[in-house]
Amino acid sequence: MPIDNRCRALVGTGWALIAGAGFFTPAPALPQVPPTALEISRYPELHAAAYAGDIARIRSEVASNADLDVRDAYGRTPVHVATFAKQRGVIRVLAQAGAKLDLLENDRYDAVTIAAVADDEETLRVLLSLGASARQITSRYDGTALIAAAHLGHDGVVRQLIAAGAPLDHVNNLH
Repeated sequence: MPIDNRCRALVGTGWALIAGAGFFTPAPALPQVPPTALEISRYPELHAAAYAGDIARIRSEVASNADLDVRDAYGRTPVHVATFAKQRGVIRVLAQAGAKLDLLENDRYDAVTIAAVADDEETLRVLLSLGASARQITSRYDGTALIAAAHLGHDGVVRQLIAAGAPLDHVNNLH
């Protein structure tokens, strides 16, 4: 089997082939962690509404002066949860009500990087149009959404991030 086919076969197992050396090494895990079904079932109002796309409940929470940047056990805000769930209307309502778009969750990912890794061009477009930054340093690798998207081959996302001013010369801690 050619080396590139062995690499493709092993991507899903968490192992990558070091082509020139002919041995295997663990690949860094993708640390973005979406909410689990159990977490979702236990979410308080704002997080639950963000995941479900329930804009009426979001507006009700906003009217009752809820903390729009409240965090779950993993440090995710309702904006993070809505980004994972591709709930763009919720993101708009939360942003217009004052929710912060650039907060980092426990693994240091922001909503822009979550959308970029998911190859979710539409949600990324919404976030950037609302003022989220394409320049933020994120993740345990001190990277950017642009590095993650380029690494994963998400060309449409890469174009959006470059147009939004993502740093082209940033080097993460993996070099």
